[in-house]
Amino acid sequence: MRSTYIRLRSYLCHTAFCGVVAAIVMALTVSVGCGGPDPDTELTAALQAAREAAGDTTRGGEAIILLEGFVGKHPDDVGVPGALMQLAILRQQQGSMAAAIADYERILASYPTSDVADEAQFMIAFIREEHLTDLDGARTAYQAVIDNYPDSELVEQARQLLEHVGE
Repeated sequence: MRSTYIRLRSYLCHTAFCGVVAAIVMALTVSVGCGGPDPDTELTAALQAAREAAGDTTRGGEAIILLEGFVGKHPDDVGVPGALMQLAILRQQQGSMAAAIADYERILASYPTSDVADEAQFMIAFIREEHLTDLDGARTAYQAVIDNYPDSELVEQARQLLEHVGE
């Protein structure tokens, strides 16, 4: 049941060394006066901050600012769905379930064919059931995984969980 959530959290766990390097690269780019980091550098730094926040929840605010900045500046970048996914995960860690759902819904609305859309839909169902006790919303969201992403590896889990919502 919680394997997707655990998989998403483990994706965030990584060494702090990479974050230091990314932060240095970002700082050097800005200090040289190149007009700011390119989208790839900015995304790398934001995702690294998110990974570090997974191990140190006091750093979640910094990661959220970096991710929101990237999404706001580069809405058409291929990395935006992943950045929104990381934002949602960080918001969940902070207990902001409504904000997490809003990020997941943004993925579904703006990037419905992205490689994280099925996970976003699944996580909406999970949060609605486990954290908000919105059982009707959870049922609808699990059914949406089944209907909208029939080839997803999450379909079987969604079917099983749909049968047992509220138990």
